Amino acid sequence: MRARSVAVAVLFAVAAVLPVMAQDVGHVAEIHTNRVKPGMTQQYEAGRKKHMGWHKSQKDAWSWYVWEVVTGESTGSYVVGTFQHQWKDFDGRDKFNEADTADAQASMGASLASSPTSYYLHRADLSGGPEVFPPATKMISVVHFMVKPEGINDFIDGVKKVGEAFKKTNTQMSGTNHWYQLLNGGEGPHFVLVGERASWASFQPPTDKTLDAIMEEAYGKEQGAAILAALRRAYRSAYSETLQYRPDLSYVAGK
Repeated sequence: MRARSVAVAVLFAVAAVLPVMAQDVGHVAEIHTNRVKPGMTQQYEAGRKKHMGWHKSQKDAWSWYVWEVVTGESTGSYVVGTFQHQWKDFDGRDKFNEADTADAQASMGASLASSPTSYYLHRADLSGGPEVFPPATKMISVVHFMVKPEGINDFIDGVKKVGEAFKKTNTQMSGTNHWYQLLNGGEGPHFVLVGERASWASFQPPTDKTLDAIMEEAYGKEQGAAILAALRRAYRSAYSETLQYRPDLSYVAGK
């Protein structure tokens, strides 16, 4: 989607970006994007299940959640993530990681075209609540914002003010939303809005109000328009996709 055309529909989902209290858990996520070779989805899924069985046999203390990408340019890919870590958690796993990589290569290597790794920070200060795992919903709506380096402050400030506007106007939310910021492993500045969706029906906005109307109601016509204008100028592009949670391909520690 183009940045302008997606602005209202996407930013409407910012309904739940209200500040939350800091949590005792970490906020760093390790994300692997598994791009499958054409015609090898069945082989990949069989290999992924086998590999998650290996994690279970090793009594891995980390959980690994898998989503299938069902819309957008990455349709047919899989997103694999482990969440709620601190940076120090990634130290001291060298031996385990070597064995993990070897088993993953044996189980899925032949079916994978690529599997880049990235690290993201869960922005609790922008999100609508703590991360919940296993995922509470069947699907998630994911919107990627490529922010201009000089626009980071305006973007963050705008997101916060949009969240406050929904609260001030008592506008119904689409569901719990979370913000993530890329820390390492890709082009940036890159922010990601993840919205929980129980079904396709939940993609329908809960109100006919436009974001511009909500901002005007909360801040007045001139100030509301100025906030949105600064926010929209702060990013250069945005694109959206939908991911479906695959519990059959995931590994939840302790289960």
